[in-house]
Amino acid sequence: MELRLLRYFVAVARTEHVGRAAEQLHVSQSPLSRQIRQLEDELGVRLFTRSHRRIRLTETGRWLLAEAKPLLERASAIARDARRVAAGELGRIAIGFVTAAMATGLLPGALRTLRTSHPHLAIGLTLMTSRQQSEAVLRGELDLGIVHVAPGPQLASDLLVEEPYALAVAADHPLAHRRAIKPGDLDGQPWITLAAEGGRDRLLAACAAAGFVPEVVAEVPDRASVLALIAAGVGIGIVPSVRQVGDVVLRTLPWFGATNRLWAIRRDRSPGASDALVTAMIAKRRRRG
Repeated sequence: MELRLLRYFVAVARTEHVGRAAEQLHVSQSPLSRQIRQLEDELGVRLFTRSHRRIRLTETGRWLLAEAKPLLERASAIARDARRVAAGELGRIAIGFVTAAMATGLLPGALRTLRTSHPHLAIGLTLMTSRQQSEAVLRGELDLGIVHVAPGPQLASDLLVEEPYALAVAADHPLAHRRAIKPGDLDGQPWITLAAEGGRDRLLAACAAAGFVPEVVAEVPDRASVLALIAAGVGIGIVPSVRQVGDVVLRTLPWFGATNRLWAIRRDRSPGASDALVTAMIAKRRRRG
């Protein structure tokens, strides 16, 4: 049964007049009469009794009218909601992220913006490594990933963060207030590094390129632990920030070439919730810059 035929039937049933129903539907009267006959033939029942001047609903017609109204309303709602899902206003968005996505403040701020613009959207968040996210986005399990390393051309990627690293030392460390810090000053110093996603390997490579070799004494799971150990005087470290943090002094190193980067990855840049979230994060980054 075609929904179009049901709509024609409801219009005629409400007016019990083919002419007036035809005017409401903006169709000709004769084709409308044929459509009603077609519906009756498909169902094998008579929906109207017909006289020379008017038509009236049969008992079956009255039953079908009561059933058809909510069905057509639901069909209209489905069409409307499908458009809203396509626009990212309804449904669910699955987001993967690395720890740094929260530490920068970009993702929480963008999620607040998304909640305002898409209040009926369900949001799922999962902490994952960059590699896990890339694979999940390719499989369609994630709509959006926030990663340290941009994947190849198989996924769309947008740079969200690129900021210099700073040297983090305890407030009473000899390097805390030295006028200038050179690579040789850091050679052989005890270092705290992140254990996640090859943080140690990336650190050693960046330090070697800068001309010194750190002695890693601890690998910890998050930035807060790095700062806590540095504040306790266990070692020094590199963090993606240039702001004072508690009892830790942060010193810029103009000669340290590595930067902290975060990328947004997705299968494509189609309009929707993912695109709105990336746009919000990029806008927040620009305001911060």
